[in-house]
Amino acid sequence: MSNSSAVGKFTSERDDDVETQSPVKSERNLLAAVLSRAICDAFGTAQCERHIVRSARQWLFGTLMPKQPFSFSWVASHLDLDPLALQDFLRNYEGDPNGLQERLALLR
Repeated sequence: MSNSSAVGKFTSERDDDVETQSPVKSERNLLAAVLSRAICDAFGTAQCERHIVRSARQWLFGTLMPKQPFSFSWVASHLDLDPLALQDFLRNYEGDPNGLQERLALLR
């Protein structure tokens, strides 16, 4: 097999692999990571600077702006989550730090 045919074979197989992978999965993974990081910053046991915790909590519990890209409600909606229900869920866990830590461990 010549070098050019080997390269052609490799690139066509790779192109087939790329075409079968959905870009939506990568985007969802990114959005899930953004949400996960905010939850960990807001409620995690790691020592974070106060402004990071405050910023994460403001992002999670602030005014819902579903049309603003990368706002909490926009991210939640793109992950097929109800932003209001998720906010309520997170508020309920504020009083149960052990339960929240168990849930956060699942995100890592």
